[in-house]
Amino acid sequence: MSTGTDRITPPKPAWWKWLWVGGAALLGAAVVVAVTVVVPAINQASRTCDEGVEQRGELSECTGVTDGRYVFAPDLADVQGRIRAENDAVAASGKPYVSVAVFLPMTLAEEDILSPEWVRHQLQGAYLAQFRANRGTWGGSAPMIRLLLANPGSRLAQWEPVVAELERRIEPEHLVAVTGIGLSLDEARRAMTRLSELNVPIIGSHLAADELSQIPGFLRVSPTSSTYAKSAANYIKPTARTAMLVRDSNPGDLYPKTLADAFTAQFADAEHQFVGRPELYNSTLPGVENTFLQMMPNLCGNDPDVVYFAGRENHLTAFIAELANRRCLDQPITVLTGDLALVEAPDAAMRRGLEANVTVLAPGLAHPQAWTTTPEQFNGGSVAGFEEPGCTDCFRAMFPDDRLDDGVAILAHDAMLSAVWAIRHSVANPGSKVTAKDVLQVRNRLHGELAVPGASGDISFDERGDPVNKAVPILRVRVDDTPEFLALAAPGE
Repeated sequence: MSTGTDRITPPKPAWWKWLWVGGAALLGAAVVVAVTVVVPAINQASRTCDEGVEQRGELSECTGVTDGRYVFAPDLADVQGRIRAENDAVAASGKPYVSVAVFLPMTLAEEDILSPEWVRHQLQGAYLAQFRANRGTWGGSAPMIRLLLANPGSRLAQWEPVVAELERRIEPEHLVAVTGIGLSLDEARRAMTRLSELNVPIIGSHLAADELSQIPGFLRVSPTSSTYAKSAANYIKPTARTAMLVRDSNPGDLYPKTLADAFTAQFADAEHQFVGRPELYNSTLPGVENTFLQMMPNLCGNDPDVVYFAGRENHLTAFIAELANRRCLDQPITVLTGDLALVEAPDAAMRRGLEANVTVLAPGLAHPQAWTTTPEQFNGGSVAGFEEPGCTDCFRAMFPDDRLDDGVAILAHDAMLSAVWAIRHSVANPGSKVTAKDVLQVRNRLHGELAVPGASGDISFDERGDPVNKAVPILRVRVDDTPEFLALAAPGE
């Protein structure tokens, strides 16, 4: 099987040996002509990773679209192999099928916002929904579901050629929807806008920025950034009277500003107020850790009941680490932030911060413990797809070494399930053909009695495509383990 580091190495052309034979001017001229003709073909071949996948950009990433045959990274080999096998089974069945693309960065740079575990869990959740859909779990078994894996590269930098490749596949491969996305960056908005122009519906999994709801044809299964922030404010207000804001001012990232604005609006009232001015940092500039250290004197001087950190998770860990270097170690610090998707226990630097009289709380994406503490809020069939006693084809059995408590696989599953739910409700009869426009029409019906029975809770979409009244888990970061589930917070109003 091909791997994410494979490259096609062109063979040496036969004419290279001629350079050592003879020496006639005519032969020399022939060599020059041969070089002129052959070298462009060699260069083109060296850029081709596989059919539909090309080497692009400054990072020379293999980006593009595959049915699972081309493996974008070694730790994706297992789940991509399962996806390819399922796709092959769909093709061999002779039954009508449609394709849904999972559009995510699958090749990551060293300083990327995302982690390899996040990517793997996204694909695992999408595959689980595909697998169960093709076995009749939701709305029958027609049409069958194929998955296409669309990799726009680190930070979605190569979104444009990858969306063009998806456009090419709309008719021949019956592409009817795109799920995933995963990052609230300008590149994501541009990619989604282009897909919208192509009348392809988009179902975001872990995608929170409120501004994206303006894109026609868009749905999301995760709460919006403002919902996360409002739920967090509602949870903390009974125990906190003062707050201090730390925010990323990166103009290309929609997520931090939305968090900050929503938390500020929900927290501040006659009995709750902010102390000090907002402490800003710019994640596009160097020296972020040093900037965090320089915030410590004001943090100690303001002595807030809670610090609200509006930024990405990789910067949160650096901020927590710097709290170990503040002068007011005797003052307990509670840090509250946006959605949390930590997969593993904190690293050594963050542990030092946590051990320095620091508590970190955050809304989570979804959490399996909520299934047992408040089972009435979840669909039993969808939960069974992840774990049930003696199961052989649920998530726990398929991926026994992977966690569910980061919530990523659960939301990815629900995004794919939402696509399947719309596809299956588009079918007038088992032999009818479903198109992307049919799915767009049905997206407006996915509410009330036709709410999607997600594993993260029933998903009833409003007219903007946002989930309505979806409860949010609140988590506490632990020193030597993954985050602890505390409660389901009321949705932000």
